[in-house]
Amino acid sequence: MKNIALLLLAMILITSCDSEEESPERIEIVIPNEPDPVASNFDFSDWKVTLPVDVNSDGSPDEYAPSQLDNGGYRTLSALDGYMYDDPVGEGIIFYTQFDPNGATTANSSYPRTELRELINPSNSRDNWSLQDGGVLKVRMQALDVSDNTGTGSLNKDRFIMAQIHGIITPSDVARLNLSSDSAPPLLKMQWRDGDLYAYKKTLENESMSGDAIINKDDSVWGDISYNFGQVGFEPFDLEIRASTGRLEVIVDGQSHVFQDISLAKWPFDNYFKAGNYIQTTDPTGYSKVKLYSIEVSH
Repeated sequence: MKNIALLLLAMILITSCDSEEESPERIEIVIPNEPDPVASNFDFSDWKVTLPVDVNSDGSPDEYAPSQLDNGGYRTLSALDGYMYDDPVGEGIIFYTQFDPNGATTANSSYPRTELRELINPSNSRDNWSLQDGGVLKVRMQALDVSDNTGTGSLNKDRFIMAQIHGIITPSDVARLNLSSDSAPPLLKMQWRDGDLYAYKKTLENESMSGDAIINKDDSVWGDISYNFGQVGFEPFDLEIRASTGRLEVIVDGQSHVFQDISLAKWPFDNYFKAGNYIQTTDPTGYSKVKLYSIEVSH
């Protein structure tokens, strides 16, 4: 039991054959403390977290910076209680998301998230990386629980995204094109669907398009192609994403799939990794719970 030492006092009566004297002996038995079930030492120096709430009422989901999360700081942030916390019975961090009509979602989305967002420059979220720079994300994750799907779709359970490469319009293109937003589509989404893990990659609807015409997130320009890695269910799995110019490799428990097409070669956006729990439902009873065992990123 945590931080409790049990002291047992025993009086042992020793009788000697050669003496009528009794010699009591006191024995102290100490049971050592059991270790606390806390998460591994995560490096959050390049990650912020977004929550599905707007406690400070600024019109946007609450976010907490790398400096607040790193070195175990997330453990002392009461605002994260119930959303991002150490698994009380085992190694890892739990990310919980529940749809709340009075909660908060990010711009251009109606779905809630408890999700990490990569910041290669913690002081400037507009500094990101290109496919020419390249990037590798390695995570070990596990779906723990999810609500039943009550919509009209064919899924039995609600779907949720566990990892992403998200696009963002470069600051130079925002200025050059006089854009009001740097919003861009996600290049890659890793989505849990009834226990199967799908990779959805953006691809041009018309591969002859290029230049400024593709610097937007319109569905008429960017559609999805997908690959199903099969069942991961509610078991832990290892995911590795390797992004480079014109090539995107996704590896799930050793199973590799490579996307390599003209759309990747023309991808005009910068990028950042995301990982966590981004549920795709607006049902008030919708929720999902994900565990993150480890996370590592390199460029």
